[in-house]
Amino acid sequence: MKKKQTMDVLVIGFALFSMFFGAGNLIFPPKLGLQTGQDWAIGFTSFTIADAGLALVAILATIRGTGELDGITRRVGRLPSMLLGISVFLCVGPLMAIPRTAASTFELGVGPVFRTDARVLFAVAFFLLVFVLSVRPSKVIDIIGKFLTPALYVSLLVLIVQGLIHPVGQVADLGDTGAFATGIAAGYQTMDVFAAVIFTVLVTQTLRERQYEGKERMSIVIRSGLVAAIGLTIVYGGLAYLGATASSQYSATVGQSELLLGIVQQIMGRPGICLLGIVAALACLTTAIGLTSAAASYFSDLTKNKVSYKAFVILICVFSAVVSNFGIKTIVAFSSPILTVVYPAMLTLIALSFFDGKIKNDWVFQLSTGAALLVSLCTVLSEYIGGLSFIHRLPLSSLGLGWILPAIVCGAIGFFLPCKKRTENMEHAGQR
Repeated sequence: MKKKQTMDVLVIGFALFSMFFGAGNLIFPPKLGLQTGQDWAIGFTSFTIADAGLALVAILATIRGTGELDGITRRVGRLPSMLLGISVFLCVGPLMAIPRTAASTFELGVGPVFRTDARVLFAVAFFLLVFVLSVRPSKVIDIIGKFLTPALYVSLLVLIVQGLIHPVGQVADLGDTGAFATGIAAGYQTMDVFAAVIFTVLVTQTLRERQYEGKERMSIVIRSGLVAAIGLTIVYGGLAYLGATASSQYSATVGQSELLLGIVQQIMGRPGICLLGIVAALACLTTAIGLTSAAASYFSDLTKNKVSYKAFVILICVFSAVVSNFGIKTIVAFSSPILTVVYPAMLTLIALSFFDGKIKNDWVFQLSTGAALLVSLCTVLSEYIGGLSFIHRLPLSSLGLGWILPAIVCGAIGFFLPCKKRTENMEHAGQR
């Protein structure tokens, strides 16, 4: 039994690593290393805390509850909880993250390697493969963890080791780069907390099918999350160092994809570009499979299985294939504002979920989450309309965290309001 548990921990941990490690995780660390120069280790450390660290917290919050998204969101009320859930799964599903995987694979891998612009044909082939590998939910974790992750990790290590042996150049002393704050901001912008909650739901379903329950299931999820976090930390460190070695050659204004392609070209030449294409394809494919399977399961459950899991997989793949043809810039420009609004609310609820049994008043959850939503909405709107510049003067707003203080203040106010009836919440607590 212990041997089986250890194998499941490793397979699930590898699967989580691959599902987390998408295109953004590939291109963010090198740019961070470039921006911070000799302080790259500080920037990489804070990036890892804000990315893998927050993801681990989200995994723990999810598995401590019901193992489902509503275990975190339910205290804000049934309708707001459902709307938040739909928003999360749409953002990290067919509206943004899934189509971006195909667009990133094409722009980082297929386009440079084959020098083609056959984007539509590629999208069809990519999502046919995603459909085939996602259509059986019970097999998704095994397919990713046993087969795709080893190929991805070995490919990444080859790139990193080559960069260590043949560095692009000297690591530049850029002076005071604010490396810690830069790393925190970059890690926060990956928004991997969404993915952590979603993938934990997928993992929990897999473990239930394998007859794991209670503390045993929680233990496996937590240990798997640590395996994934260690893998991410190693890769992030290597990629950040590669970026730092280019700090004396590239301007800080260079694009993230352009920087990574340039580094790989100098390190390994044409074979390196081909290897990067493989890395990008594997990273994006594993993420797409995980997100498609999780989103299809969520929406099928939302309809009480009146629309089947397979039907949602087809819908998501078709829709994502269409959206992916707009390219990364268009996809990000359209969906990033939505993510920016919803993300702080989820972080607030994740933090509060650790005190679920001690906080008796639902107003705390509702007002703090509402404040986080309002501030993040005003932050997004301030880019388009005047009169909202005050929002950027909030503490921590330079890091994209201006919502934290209002959320704390409004949560404290909610604590002193007349307590709401929480029959439904008490039932949930009793079940746990």
